[in-house]
Amino acid sequence: MAVQPLTERWQQQLQPLWQQFVHADLYSRDQTRLSYSYYLAADKAHAVVFSTGRVEMAVKYIELMEEFITAGYSVFILDHRGQGGSARLQPDPHLGYVADFADYVCDFNQFVTEIVLPSGHQQHLLLAHSMGAAIACRYLQQYTHPFRAAIFGSPMFGLHAGRVPSVLASMLVTGYGWFRTKLKQDNRQYFPGQSRYQQKPFAGNPLTHCPERYHWMQQLYQLYPDSQLGGVSWAWLSQAITAMADIQRKAAEFNVPVLLLQAGTDKIVSNRAQNSWYQRLPATLYKQRTILAGAHHEIWMEQDNIRQQAFAAVNQFLAGLTGRINRTE
Repeated sequence: MAVQPLTERWQQQLQPLWQQFVHADLYSRDQTRLSYSYYLAADKAHAVVFSTGRVEMAVKYIELMEEFITAGYSVFILDHRGQGGSARLQPDPHLGYVADFADYVCDFNQFVTEIVLPSGHQQHLLLAHSMGAAIACRYLQQYTHPFRAAIFGSPMFGLHAGRVPSVLASMLVTGYGWFRTKLKQDNRQYFPGQSRYQQKPFAGNPLTHCPERYHWMQQLYQLYPDSQLGGVSWAWLSQAITAMADIQRKAAEFNVPVLLLQAGTDKIVSNRAQNSWYQRLPATLYKQRTILAGAHHEIWMEQDNIRQQAFAAVNQFLAGLTGRINRTE
């Protein structure tokens, strides 16, 4: 049986489903407009809450959200400040900027508290990708929360720096950033090599091996041009480095059952940093790490065989989690 092309599924199935979502805004404590969306299952038994990666917009996850909806979940998703449908923070709408990484975390807590929890679901699952995993991890470390488990895909616990260890690269960036601050240079500028949004060819991309999903993703950014985002600023990078250091330092205190999905050929974030964090987790914590051999950074935008391996890992993790809960009742 032939598989329906993704572009056809978008027109015939995914876009109509996206239009059934509730789309709304909330305002953060500093009055930043945050865009969010959700879809409620009939029984409200299980909810999965998404924390997206840098650059991403909510609609990009519609294929994955459909799969969770089919499995009986309600889904909730927030566009982090400065990206997707949420308000931009600088005159250049393409500049990846945040004044304080804690703002992301506070926003996410507000989203869960004001939007997710009042919906009255019995159980909550947290699914996060890349920068979204760093936000989710800091959130779980800092706030009282409803989540029984977390799934971290390609988590940004350290940045990929080629042959240079990510810790050393981070120290160099931090040191130079401090020097720039002393010289009173503006940290709201693109980091060297970064620029406004540019549509890039599939060949040689570090995100996915799947040309169909890659081109569909580009089509979404043409369909929703206000969601386009470019490279990172000095401010974003320095804040991300500080957050990642906090994540590593407090790994031994992490107490939420967790599945770490690691992209085997990731060139965006550091697998070594992920391994370091995972090894520091409490010995008694229910945890699982699955290495997806050959996968690039965007696990959920990868080829079907890699996505199937990721789903198998999720199902195994959740089955084990259910078994543990049942044994303790």
